[in-house]
Amino acid sequence: MKKTIFASKSRFVFALVFTLAGCATVPTGQRIDNIPMYGQPGIQRPEALKIADEDFVREASSAAGGRKAASKAWWGQAERFMSQGNLDFAMRRYNQSWLLDPDNYQPYWGFGRVMAERGRIDEAIGYLEKATVLCDDAYQKVALISDTGIAYATKASGLAPENQEERIRYFGLADKSFIESTSLDPRYGGAWLRWSYSLYLEGKYADAWEKLKKARSLGAKNDKFERDLEQKMPEPK
Repeated sequence: MKKTIFASKSRFVFALVFTLAGCATVPTGQRIDNIPMYGQPGIQRPEALKIADEDFVREASSAAGGRKAASKAWWGQAERFMSQGNLDFAMRRYNQSWLLDPDNYQPYWGFGRVMAERGRIDEAIGYLEKATVLCDDAYQKVALISDTGIAYATKASGLAPENQEERIRYFGLADKSFIESTSLDPRYGGAWLRWSYSLYLEGKYADAWEKLKKARSLGAKNDKFERDLEQKMPEPK
């Protein structure tokens, strides 16, 4: 991600995680804290969990100085787990961030990234698009839009060759996302790197090299991707 807004909080605040809103299953035995929004609205929230939710929101908001601040703080914890590759723990914190402020774009961004990592790209796209609509932070929107672009490109590359019309449509959505992202902040190398990868997936290797060189000039690189691209087409001199 481009930038992180991690709200530093006391250990007491995050200790609430283990005492409130911590129920992991519904009466059917299904675990729900590792799926976005605890499976709502498809999975009905039992009354006992609703009460636990209310307790959690009240205590966490009081400790953090309000629901919005608490939501950002729990999102920050989720990001820490996400950076460690711990998708289950990240999802639990994204869910708590969402519970605290359903209008905060950040947990939806997190939902999208986790779903993408789990290979559930259609769901990932839905959450990323939701996050983009809600995002009120121009600084963070640059990375959010580029993440959405990669989701579109992944969707396109996974479609069967005979479904050419849909492939073209999703790669077009990816390009549109990267154009917007790099227009908002041309100095963000991550967007150029993601765009390069998208073009690689599309088979446009010369264009991919062009965007990769731009990414490099801004300090963004991925050695494995570069080797993969080199195998498809040697770097133009």
